[in-house]
Amino acid sequence: MREGQSSSDKTQSGGSAPRIDALCLKGDKFSSRAFEGDLLPAEDDLQALRTQQRRKTQTNAKNAHSNATEDFYDENQYVGMWGRCVAAVVTIRAVFFWIVRPDWPAAMSYARTALSQDWDRGQGIVWYALSHMAGVLVYFSLPAEPYSVLSGLVAILLGLFAFRRMKRGRSTIGLTALLFFALGFILSDLRVEFARGDPLERPVTRKVEGVVTGLKQSGQHSYSVILGEVLEHSKRGTTPLGYKIRLSLKGMKEAPVMGDKMQLKARLLPPGGAVRPGGYDFARTAFFDGIGAVGYALSRPVVLARDGGTGFLQHVDTIRSGIAGRIRRVLDYSPESAFAVALLVGKRDYLASADKDALRNAGLAHVLAISGMHMGLVTSLVFLAARLVLSLSQSLALKGHIHVYASIAALIAATVYLSLSGASVATQRAYMMAVMILCAGLLGRRAFSLRGLALACLLLLSLRPEEVLSPGFQMSFIAVLALLSAYSFGKDWLRDDREAYVLKGKTGILRTLRKPVKWLFACAMTSLIAGAATAPIAAMHFEQIAPYGVVGNVLAMPLVTFVVMPLGLLALLTIPFGADAFFLQGMEVGLSLVLKAAYWVSALSDGLTNLGVASVSGYLLVILASIILCIMPLRLKWLSVPAFAAGLIGFVVERPPDVMIADAGKHIGFYGKDGSFRLTSSRMSFAADSLLRAGGYSANSFKEHKTRAADRSCDEEGCVLEIYPHRAMGGGGEQKPSVLLAQSKGMSVLEADCQLASIIVTQAQAPSSCNAELVLDQKIFGERGSVYIWLSDQAGNGHKIKKVRWAYDAQRRPWNPKLPIATSALIAAEERNHLALNADTPRAEDASFVGGVGRFKRN
Repeated sequence: MREGQSSSDKTQSGGSAPRIDALCLKGDKFSSRAFEGDLLPAEDDLQALRTQQRRKTQTNAKNAHSNATEDFYDENQYVGMWGRCVAAVVTIRAVFFWIVRPDWPAAMSYARTALSQDWDRGQGIVWYALSHMAGVLVYFSLPAEPYSVLSGLVAILLGLFAFRRMKRGRSTIGLTALLFFALGFILSDLRVEFARGDPLERPVTRKVEGVVTGLKQSGQHSYSVILGEVLEHSKRGTTPLGYKIRLSLKGMKEAPVMGDKMQLKARLLPPGGAVRPGGYDFARTAFFDGIGAVGYALSRPVVLARDGGTGFLQHVDTIRSGIAGRIRRVLDYSPESAFAVALLVGKRDYLASADKDALRNAGLAHVLAISGMHMGLVTSLVFLAARLVLSLSQSLALKGHIHVYASIAALIAATVYLSLSGASVATQRAYMMAVMILCAGLLGRRAFSLRGLALACLLLLSLRPEEVLSPGFQMSFIAVLALLSAYSFGKDWLRDDREAYVLKGKTGILRTLRKPVKWLFACAMTSLIAGAATAPIAAMHFEQIAPYGVVGNVLAMPLVTFVVMPLGLLALLTIPFGADAFFLQGMEVGLSLVLKAAYWVSALSDGLTNLGVASVSGYLLVILASIILCIMPLRLKWLSVPAFAAGLIGFVVERPPDVMIADAGKHIGFYGKDGSFRLTSSRMSFAADSLLRAGGYSANSFKEHKTRAADRSCDEEGCVLEIYPHRAMGGGGEQKPSVLLAQSKGMSVLEADCQLASIIVTQAQAPSSCNAELVLDQKIFGERGSVYIWLSDQAGNGHKIKKVRWAYDAQRRPWNPKLPIATSALIAAEERNHLALNADTPRAEDASFVGGVGRFKRN
């Protein structure tokens, strides 16, 4: 048996309960006492064991950090991930084509003809947009920063070669696609270069001054503000920081106002990274938003000047805040008032968490995200109203320019709504689509087509290529792509002439219910298509799906479409005249019914929406299959079947991680002997909630999953956990082998714990002599972040750890959190010209140096 290996699989003959004669390490009995059915020793035995192990000298120790890369597979190796995707597709495609046995010459001839016809109809821009998106994805997927000069040279050569072939009358389709790929890659590189800054590197306390450029209410009398034009005040003078900072303000009797110039003392921290592998990356968002530090106020802010910023965005946000306040006052601060504010001005700060969860579980989260539905309703209502009013003029009606003026009015309304809604990524995409649709109508071109979506994506990803990684962009893009594809495929099925033919000779209720039934069918199909298209993205990013989303949309969308949004638009138009109360009250009734429907549908799906960590390869394959299904000609859509099959198999087969470690080892999620999920967190926090969702559980079940005394053994110097694979029992009912994980609080116990456990988790610096199979210390947490661990479920295979997946690669990209510049053995200096000191307890003669040097005193 391997040193330190769990002996839980050793049982006495005759089927009796497992008996472990103490803990035998290197063949030495530690105690004469026996532990019946329990691998973990008591506190006094654990302390004695550690004392015994500290006396032993490690002569054949291995470096744990090299083991971490040599003994098991690192999931962050992109070659391995993409290799599995390609292998799965190739295998399933081979099986598929072996069953179908196509006529290859005829199939290739049909493919060339169909794609050529698509190109002649102007669909080439769709493929170019996909190539551009692929270039952006490749750039952000690289493990290290590429050479910008080489990328530029490749793009220039491709462009020149394509131009030369075009002048000779040859096909340039392939070269143009490669050129768009290179442009996506280069524009992403340029975006990163322009966003580079000099962010904060270590926690400090500073007196700062800045202008409020962003404002969000996070609770009662609590706000989150973003300060721009930040100045740092110190004893040596005033220094501009060169980046924005985001601060949390609590206990504010008076709300901050956009444009205020304020001064306060704050604790500043570097922007944090992803809480867990694949989770939301705060550092990346902060990097591209120009935020170099986050923190909280240590003093009450002092407003130095009102309207310190006079920019257009500050004025727009002031108007948005004024409209939100008006709606809240008129509706008496009810839950429906918060819902109305989210729909009309895009501020979701006031919505209760329970309402958000209910809408999400009912498949109605898209109602909160101002996107295509909202923009479409606003532009359609304004277009129809303007056309109706203009048609009252006989001269305008006879000249035939009514639709031109109505389109211009709809464009103005769309622009105003974009500004009032906060201009999120989904809203920007919807606005671009609305502009293209209205312009296409003015020019007599086809309005609803994939070309409009392709142009919108090209424009958006050229300006902000980092959005390709955000779930908002992914869900918006794939949902619109699926809906447009379905529309082009089935637009002729329910034409009025076909309906008239079907209903010929029918009278009474069939003709009366024809249009309502048609609309409800269209609503259900829209929800089904959009929900199916976005389900893999929701599973990947949020670990949740809405199984009864169709029911929720059929119940709520008629209210949103015909009651809530029209009344909301009228309320916005009449707010300047003070005549909005009637429309807001009608809107409140509709929103109340929507919330009731959401809670009812959410209750139906209780416990079914949480999925846990999804397969990355399965997600990529399903998205690839969805794109093939949507953009390929009819018969070529069958090419998506192998990718779909491989992706679904990946989602079902891939085992979730057995151990999830976040926040430098402060939060650990694992599985106990009975297969139940356990969490070491003492109280609910963002990290605990994230690990619960990764395990497939809701935040409401935190108390049920807290670690029990039987799952660990603790003393003053740390704890030892007994962890099992995800399915602790094998198919034949046998107990799978367990692994010991030691949480060590200091250097004094690390040597002994390295002998005791297979996994070491510590916030200290582990010695190089530690020969545990996986050592997670301060250095590795600082370099790689949080980690997922998969355990081997085969006893006696030499290794207990199968693979790991880190939050970050070994080589950092510019948007990754900065590597820590000091270990826990140092105290960061209070000022830039001070020295960092050792954290050991200072002697009496060193007291004057703590926090400063020489004449400087501690603040």
